Amino acid sequence: MPSASTAVPVPAGPVSVRRGIADRWRDLGRPPRLIGLDVARALAVVGMVAVHVGRVPELTWSRPATWGGISHGHSALLFAFVAGISVALSTGRRDVPAGDRLRTARLALVGRALVVLAIGLVLELLGSPASVILPVYGVLFVALTPVLGWTPRRLAVAAVTVALVGPALVTGATTLALGGAGGPGISLLVVGVYQATTWWPLLLAGMALGRCELGSPRFAAGLLVGGVLLAVLGHGLGAAVGTGAVSAGEDLPASESFAMDAQGRVVGEDGDAQEESPGALPSYRERLLEDTDLGTLTAAALSSAPHSGGTLEIVGGGGVAAAVVGACLLLGRPLRPVLVPLAAVGSMPLTCYAVHVVSLAVLIAPGGLRMPLLADDGRPTGHGTFLWSVAVALVGCTAWALTLGRGPLERLTARGARALAR
Repeated sequence: MPSASTAVPVPAGPVSVRRGIADRWRDLGRPPRLIGLDVARALAVVGMVAVHVGRVPELTWSRPATWGGISHGHSALLFAFVAGISVALSTGRRDVPAGDRLRTARLALVGRALVVLAIGLVLELLGSPASVILPVYGVLFVALTPVLGWTPRRLAVAAVTVALVGPALVTGATTLALGGAGGPGISLLVVGVYQATTWWPLLLAGMALGRCELGSPRFAAGLLVGGVLLAVLGHGLGAAVGTGAVSAGEDLPASESFAMDAQGRVVGEDGDAQEESPGALPSYRERLLEDTDLGTLTAAALSSAPHSGGTLEIVGGGGVAAAVVGACLLLGRPLRPVLVPLAAVGSMPLTCYAVHVVSLAVLIAPGGLRMPLLADDGRPTGHGTFLWSVAVALVGCTAWALTLGRGPLERLTARGARALAR
């Protein structure tokens, strides 16, 4: 028998490589990791891809043919809900941090938020046609630091309070500003597509649930049933009172803009002089009373339409998110071998999302490359682009997870969290 110094090493042939990949496939998503959460994250990413490149119909619950439109708006809310759960899991799970652990957790979350914010800003510089959500993510992660030490009950109460009060406050503030609310901060967090008052309740609710026993099948079943009930309540009330017609980007009544020319005459938006005298410029009170429609304001505050920021959107969308997470937790363990590709995407959602946004900028944006799946104007031709995008994500993320482990941007955010925590 040769000694260790003279033994000839056996090269790792194809059989050894296959055995290694098979072992990694078998171990991917096993406890303590919750594969159901990875699958839920993956579904959120897939839903966002569908909104960006697919032909998503407008959701009408009475028409099953349009149910594919559930990805519009709900994907972002699911993303926020699972993000809140992830924050809770990364800061102690059921053991609420306190003292030095709490300070370290807060610094780590700020470090992670800064990296996410920086990645989001870089993606926005590409001029992608997608609305990049990462800058809002980064800001809201920093805003979560004061509540990291809260109990699940306190987090749940805060989530309900913001869901009920936040949309009304935003609508009221926009009304008092006579439709002229603006500025980078307002556009980013209040009146934009991704409103803080919409995401904040989902993040808080996710944190509250993340402090519970997520691995319990009974808890997952209760989450599924409760989520379905909330979804029916929110969207049902929205359809009943007709608030679903108020969508994102649909402005509240705004007053006509007035100005004074060099001769002191009142001019309108078109620059033409008005017949009224200089003293006829309406007062703030007159403009507010004239342009305020109580019915429209109520519909805006209660709207269940996607990205509207209404209370019923938060309730209905939060219910859908809770039901999806509950179903994924229930099915994750028994179906784990076949869910590995989805779990791989969900284990690196930041990387997958960033690559998707870059692909939009390169392949679809004006001046981008032309692909057979794109029309002459560079826009997606239909479901083909969506299917190809999802297929590439599944194959690429699975190959990376089985060979290299954690996604590259996930490693970067973890490094930023460790650096600031130190």
